[in-house]
Amino acid sequence: MAQNEYEAKFLAVDADALRDRLRTAGAEQVFARTLFTRLIFENDAVQGEQWLRLRDEGGKTTLTLKQVTDATHINGTTEIEIEVNDLATTAELLKALGLRQVRYQQNYREEWQLGGVAYDFDTWPDLPTFLEIEGSSEEAVRGAVAWLGLDYDEARFGSIDLIYKSELGRDILAEPTLLFA
Repeated sequence: MAQNEYEAKFLAVDADALRDRLRTAGAEQVFARTLFTRLIFENDAVQGEQWLRLRDEGGKTTLTLKQVTDATHINGTTEIEIEVNDLATTAELLKALGLRQVRYQQNYREEWQLGGVAYDFDTWPDLPTFLEIEGSSEEAVRGAVAWLGLDYDEARFGSIDLIYKSELGRDILAEPTLLFA
């Protein structure tokens, strides 16, 4: 079942200070900085503001159908996600079903959790590390934002391609690979 994804990204953050704040508050580090790889698939039915993501999360592999309906609001993204046990075989299955792998991307993620909220420090090629806060509701995310002393009006929503476009003037949707040097 498709579920709203309640997450907000904050670009200009002091990651070390935020980590210290989380640590002091008793947050649990779910995993240290881990390389994630993602394969993005499309076909005539899945394209544009909807995509299929196969992601290796450093030991866990997920297959997710994501759809952005409103990148200006926290509840503008929905997803349907399942865990799969083999990235290569799942990619093969998707290709056999007629989906095309259109992108291969890498990023690093470090995740902390406190009070049911996930705090992800994400690093993407050519971008400074930013914070993504994800909770079960808009209220949970707003509360976490306020607790950290961040300004909710500075929050960014939607997918990473919008950040590349606004910050670097770069269209990563036209790039088949997005990798660290």
